Amino acid sequence: MTEKEILQKQDANGQTSFFLIAVGMFYHAYGNGSFALCRATGYRVLRKRRKDGDIMTCGFPASQLDTVLQRIREAGGEVEQKSEKTFLFRGIDGTPDEKLIAEPRKAPIPDPISEQSSPICLSPARGWDWLADELLSFNLSLSTPMDVMNFVASLQKRLREESHEQDTPRESPAGYGLQE
Repeated sequence: MTEKEILQKQDANGQTSFFLIAVGMFYHAYGNGSFALCRATGYRVLRKRRKDGDIMTCGFPASQLDTVLQRIREAGGEVEQKSEKTFLFRGIDGTPDEKLIAEPRKAPIPDPISEQSSPICLSPARGWDWLADELLSFNLSLSTPMDVMNFVASLQKRLREESHEQDTPRESPAGYGLQE
């Protein structure tokens, strides 16, 4: 079933029961079902951008399926297995609530480095505090792969600037050619 078909079926049943569908190594609920799953489990609702418009989704690793089904039951819901990788659950409020939506943060872009900055050194006390701050403030769970790539690129750029090696090509850690 596609996301669109899932949402149509949930609309057809009056948003009283929601699908929980296996997608790769995860299970996902969509639309109002994502809010119901969030209320039962505490997992986040994410807004996914699609060309037809935004869609709300809430998911979890397949390894947590038994725990999640138990939490749905503990929250007063009922669960019905429709197929090996599809469940239908009901009895939990699926009303949309903007406060439950976790919006991904964009990766922070470091400020330009002043000429007085110290070169990279191995001790965090001697110049790596900014790196620790950047890494700890980045919310990986709310980031897309592209956000992570941009974040790593910005850190690499700043490290090169601080170590004054921006024009010196280096071998990549995996040995697959030169890094830019």
